Amino acid sequence: MMNVKQEKLTDLTSKLTIEVAEQDYQTQVKKTLTGYQQKANIPGFRPGKVPFGMVQKMYGKAVLVDEVNKLLSDAMNKHIEDNKLEVLGQPIPAEDNEVADFDHAKDFTFHFEIAVAPEFELDLSKIKVTNYEISVGDDMVQKSVDNLRERFKDGDKPAELNQELFDKVYGEGNVKSEKELRERIRKEGERMYQQQADRKFTQDAIQAVVEGTEFELPDDFLKRWLFVSNREKDLTQEQINTDYDKYRNMLKWQLIEAKIIKSHDIKVDRNDVKEYYINHVVSQYFPIPEDEEGRRRIDQFAETMMQNQKETKQVYDMVYDMKVSDVLRAELKISNKKIDFDDYVEMLKKEHDKAEKAEEKEVKEEEKKVKKSKKKGEE
Repeated sequence: MMNVKQEKLTDLTSKLTIEVAEQDYQTQVKKTLTGYQQKANIPGFRPGKVPFGMVQKMYGKAVLVDEVNKLLSDAMNKHIEDNKLEVLGQPIPAEDNEVADFDHAKDFTFHFEIAVAPEFELDLSKIKVTNYEISVGDDMVQKSVDNLRERFKDGDKPAELNQELFDKVYGEGNVKSEKELRERIRKEGERMYQQQADRKFTQDAIQAVVEGTEFELPDDFLKRWLFVSNREKDLTQEQINTDYDKYRNMLKWQLIEAKIIKSHDIKVDRNDVKEYYINHVVSQYFPIPEDEEGRRRIDQFAETMMQNQKETKQVYDMVYDMKVSDVLRAELKISNKKIDFDDYVEMLKKEHDKAEKAEEKEVKEEEKKVKKSKKKGEE
């Protein structure tokens, strides 16, 4: 049995020392090489008759490395599971870890660093968020009416606002007057734009909760982990430092979200997913029937859509997000604000411009820090 020791470095980080002795791997390595010996096809030797020493010379080191890495992974996972550690990221080689000498050594010692999630209190009731309720004004309704008249015009003449036009647009008898037409346009616009405002509420709520919930994170460890895990992407330490606040906030929200899901016992089953498909996908193309036979056909259609495992996995995540958003709406300190759609669009534009300027300023400040650091190094 391999020896695993855990040494606390900070409140949130520890060093794992794992000792791998020859007796831990020799049986499996020999078994694997014996399998290679039986299957090896080498000129001059009959199948299964290649000398074991030759096979060991050809494949021994690679098999040894694979087996030791497997033992390390199993040992770390078992230690994490046995000690119920909520690990952030993945274990990474410690800075004092030495390169293993697989050519000569029989026993090996490896050092890894791990980080664990912090404990924190979550009080949503004190966090303030604005919920925008979109209204569609007369000017926008008039633009929509003008567009309809132009769309269904007869030659060069815009269509008349009469029953014929109402039936073409909304089906026979569903709209019976110009007043009903305008009210229908207004409600449809408000429903459509409110969906956008609801998405903004969720984004604003997440940002407010992240900013309003204080807890420490092992920043130095996480920066190193990002660098190690993104080596194939040629991600530099400077890039990580520049974008780290964004990643940090994402990780904070993941921890907060996990706490909300656990504390409210949020679960998503396949019936939730089916209802999502019906109410948010199928309903865009077909009216939801009220009769039993029509509902059965829609259910079958949703079942067919659920066969796409990739999309269904995304829907599971989306339904979790919706249920978490419901908790935010129920527990945050929300102020409702009615706003005309045109004013809402203008507000979003200003927020976007402000965020872009802030990001440009942040990048420039980080570039100055990097240049200053390089200059000190050269001196």
